[in-house]
Amino acid sequence: MPFTKLGTLIAGVVFFLGCIQLALLAGVTLGAVTEPRPGFFLGNLTREQALDSGLLKIMAAVAFGVITEISRSVEKK
Repeated sequence: MPFTKLGTLIAGVVFFLGCIQLALLAGVTLGAVTEPRPGFFLGNLTREQALDSGLLKIMAAVAFGVITEISRSVEKK
């Protein structure tokens, strides 16, 4: 039970971080966010690497969330 709740929390945090990374990428790409120096907000990643990293975080969080939901449904039986 505590591992399921912890897994859900971790999946939520990783999903949130992935969304924030993609939002920052969109802001930098569209010019809404001006960086004081190149790579400041994207963590010294190129735009393509930041996109890949953000999408990978979101997909991993969704997969981990599915696993925790399976764990929750097995606990109820």
